[in-house]
Amino acid sequence: MSKSRLSPNKEVNEVVKKALKSGWRVEKSGGSHILFFPPDIEDGFVTMSSTPSSTRNYKNALSKLRSKGLKI
Repeated sequence: MSKSRLSPNKEVNEVVKKALKSGWRVEKSGGSHILFFPPDIEDGFVTMSSTPSSTRNYKNALSKLRSKGLKI
């Protein structure tokens, strides 16, 4: 699986691509989550499920990514 295809979910993969293009580091956790590290590592990281169980979970993760500076 390529770095930009960390999830079976198309929307999540689009977010991964945007993060990588913006200089973020993206890693797969040991389970079914994806970790997003902003360029300024002191900002911490954001966790997103690679298979969101609801649109609310997905939207909450997008909100956290935006608050850390990712343009989505």
